[in-house]
Amino acid sequence: MDQLRILWVDDEVEHLKPFIIFLTERGYHLKTVSNGADAIESVLNEKFDLVLLDEMMPGLDGLSTLREIKKINNTLPVVMVTKSEEEGLMEDAIAGQIADYIIKPINPNQIIMAIKKIFQADEIRKSKIGEEYAQFSAALNQKLFSTPGWEEWSDIYQQICRWDLTLDEINDSALSQMHFLEKLNSNSEFSNYIGENYKNWLKSDERPFLSFDLISEYVVPKLDKDRPVYFIVLDCMRLDQYYAIEPFIKELFDIDLNLYYSILPTATPYSRNAIFSGLLPTDIAKNFPEYWVESSDLDNSRNRNEHQLLEAHIEDLGRELEQSKYVKIFTIEEGNYTLRKIDSWKHEKLVVLVYNFLDLLAHHRSKSQILKETIPDEQALRAFTKHWFLHSTFYEALKLIAKQGAKVIITTDHGSIRVNRASQLTGDRDTTTTVRYKQGRNLSSNNKHAHYIKDPEEYGLPSRGLVDNYVLAKDDYYFVYPNSFHQYMKQYNGTFQHGGISMEEMILPLAVCKPKG
Repeated sequence: MDQLRILWVDDEVEHLKPFIIFLTERGYHLKTVSNGADAIESVLNEKFDLVLLDEMMPGLDGLSTLREIKKINNTLPVVMVTKSEEEGLMEDAIAGQIADYIIKPINPNQIIMAIKKIFQADEIRKSKIGEEYAQFSAALNQKLFSTPGWEEWSDIYQQICRWDLTLDEINDSALSQMHFLEKLNSNSEFSNYIGENYKNWLKSDERPFLSFDLISEYVVPKLDKDRPVYFIVLDCMRLDQYYAIEPFIKELFDIDLNLYYSILPTATPYSRNAIFSGLLPTDIAKNFPEYWVESSDLDNSRNRNEHQLLEAHIEDLGRELEQSKYVKIFTIEEGNYTLRKIDSWKHEKLVVLVYNFLDLLAHHRSKSQILKETIPDEQALRAFTKHWFLHSTFYEALKLIAKQGAKVIITTDHGSIRVNRASQLTGDRDTTTTVRYKQGRNLSSNNKHAHYIKDPEEYGLPSRGLVDNYVLAKDDYYFVYPNSFHQYMKQYNGTFQHGGISMEEMILPLAVCKPKG
């Protein structure tokens, strides 16, 4: 690294001449001193970028000198030069905040590698990641060109989410912009794929697992006599949000991660009721009309009877649950109540926990300027999710459940997408107020931005009359009315919404967690 100023502290300065010549020829500026006292004085009076510090010196030894240097400038990188790899010595040195260490006898390349590690690691890593991303981008576009099926789409989205987390760490704006455009293109292709195939999935076994499959395929087969199964739904959790918290869950459990697809619309009244009932919304409305009510407050009014739908579903599967619990958690108080009750649930067959924090976060962010500034984008959403999890009663609950040796299934009902483009829509006064999907009569929208459902029954959706239809936003679009265009843009642009068609909303994590050991 050109113009780097290095202080080399060694009581055998005369032996350093070959190295000084080697480094000087490469553009580094070196000063040498033969003892710790001179080193401390030099750091006090001059500016250095790096200190090479001999560990064994008469008088003030290396570790003592290190401590004094750190008192003067705690951010100054120090590389310890030592003859010993003794564990205790290295622990003392690391505790003293050395940046690296070199074992004698030294060769010039060791010094260069230490310098690169300290000062050029980020650049080297960015360059390497840039090369790998270029390869990923080329492979991705080849996959998109080959008309992927649902399994390939699951794999594509997993790779995209992994790249989300990798790019979060290096903070490269050019790569992040490229990744944003790749996701935009992928979502456009994915929306077209879903529009062409979704309704056929509902009539075929050649399809991914959908919301209504989860209880029969994952939960009921895990039920046993000895220990409970905890089925935990984190409302509105994207796959990248799950990846942000997965390392901490892995400390408690062995995880088998599966992916499934949410039904449409990707909204709580539809997707979560489908999970617990094992039915499509049209069948819920027919078989349980008392639970499928028309209301402006759909998220609450249609999800008040999930426990009853679950019991009916399990009974239809031929299983009887004499002991089960269902708890919906909105507040810290409800989370603390859950913590107090976990020990008493160790003899239950099935415990269902629904945590609503992430969904509440998405809804309140569109109404709160503080939350908009705190969570401006997807990277911040992942960071916020991780922060919430580490300080949540949910994490504490998982720790207690792990001690029971119970099995845990962690999933979600739908994800969300950050909407960036407005699309005009018209409809009658009874059209739903939701942002990413609309149900109503005489709906009109741009076919490039939305998927129009002429016959709701084909999509497993109930209708309120012969001319009742649905439209679902594609990609990152959201609906606005022409007479309130700018008002809606100001309120919703850049917010996280759900109900439409995108990878983020539809392709979801389902983690089967087994006790360790």
